[in-house]
Amino acid sequence: MVAAEKQGPSTRKRYKRLVRWLVFLALLYLALDRIVMPVYTRHGQAIAVPDVTNLDFQSAKEVLESRGLRVVRASDRYDAHVPPGHVVFQEPRAGSQVKKGRRIYLTISKGEKKIPVPNLVGGSERDARFRLGSIGLNLQNVDYTYSSYYPEGVVVDQSIPPQTEVELGTGIRITVSLGPAPSRFIVPDVVGKSLDDAIRQIRKAGLTPGTIRYQPTSELLPETVLDQSIPPGQEVSAGDTLDLVVSQYPTQP
Repeated sequence: MVAAEKQGPSTRKRYKRLVRWLVFLALLYLALDRIVMPVYTRHGQAIAVPDVTNLDFQSAKEVLESRGLRVVRASDRYDAHVPPGHVVFQEPRAGSQVKKGRRIYLTISKGEKKIPVPNLVGGSERDARFRLGSIGLNLQNVDYTYSSYYPEGVVVDQSIPPQTEVELGTGIRITVSLGPAPSRFIVPDVVGKSLDDAIRQIRKAGLTPGTIRYQPTSELLPETVLDQSIPPGQEVSAGDTLDLVVSQYPTQP
């Protein structure tokens, strides 16, 4: 009985010490949960990433840095729809919730891709048409000239010099040799041919396409030559004008 009474105060002291430790641990947990961890994780300070696409790089940089974000110019790429130097893409995307100091990676437009014009001089008209088409350029027009240097059918000139960088779809004009100038110029027969083919033959003959008059008819395809102002086979002077009558669909009443 006496031994039990002697052990009582010691047990109570251990109990009180344990309670104090538990209270201390509870307070420490609350401090970590409510104070330390929020500061460490920047709790409640998430930032919505603004949309900077289509802004020029400097403006985009100023907008992002004003929100406490860091800017990284990640890459550059061709884009026909966004002007050069403007933002094409951003990561993280607009509206994303991020922490202050987060890096925002920007992709910047280089504008529409430029294509170097090939050297067409010395090749054939067919070769020029193929080479331009294969790289996304167009053969816009073909002129003809007499040349004592270049054989007939060879390209002697082009409207845009070789290696000039141009946009996709740009039209290039070429001049093709007709060979040495003839002593006689004969009017070709272009009746029944398409307008484009007729103009090409007129130029090849050393003549000049003149006035084009349209005549409604349902018997032929549109832009078929119906008549020419000078009969075929007639000898004329260099550069004389040949007028044409060309078909078109009849207008609806």
